[in-house]
Amino acid sequence: METTAIIRRALGSLIDKVLILLFFVIAAMSISPYGMPAHLGRYYAYLDISPSSYHSHDIYEAMECVYGDMIYRNPDKWSQYCEEILKKPELIASHKGETLSWDLRITGIFIIVNFVYYLLGGWIFHASLGKFFCGLTIVSSNSKPIRGEKIIKRCFLLLFLMILAVGLRFAFDTNYYMTVLLFFLIVDTPVIIKGKSLIDMMTNTYIIKRKNL
Repeated sequence: METTAIIRRALGSLIDKVLILLFFVIAAMSISPYGMPAHLGRYYAYLDISPSSYHSHDIYEAMECVYGDMIYRNPDKWSQYCEEILKKPELIASHKGETLSWDLRITGIFIIVNFVYYLLGGWIFHASLGKFFCGLTIVSSNSKPIRGEKIIKRCFLLLFLMILAVGLRFAFDTNYYMTVLLFFLIVDTPVIIKGKSLIDMMTNTYIIKRKNL
């Protein structure tokens, strides 16, 4: 694949990711406009921790609920607050699974935003919005713009791969940064070698310049 084509595709993918993050925040805020900013902030903090750490964060949530701003104003007493809350399992019980719940809820919103973004882009522009801006289009094996079945197949394949990546994250107890890195390495590395992503190869589609049609 030509270097200019790879750069054009990479730029389109970067635009897609920025737009998806924007739409994700808008979607999350629309669902829960009052409490969501705080939850998004905590979710960002969760990105570099593994699922095995979630129980500790549930305890922290219980501490914050009981002691409020005191845990921030008196960080030197954090260990004391932690010991006190551990002696009251009934207070922790109400927060059990809270971190996992918000992780799956917000991750679910992010996955759905990805699915809808690529579905609408493929349906309207025959490419994602970022790649369309970069003059690219997705075609089937007969060099015709993809339609209906191919668009849906690509989007459901992406949906499956994203859900699989989240499942493997829990199976191997790793953080989201490592999960995202491995996801893009597996899905996008074939572009450099064969000029097609894993999704392109599995759906027998291609991404080319629109003027080449």
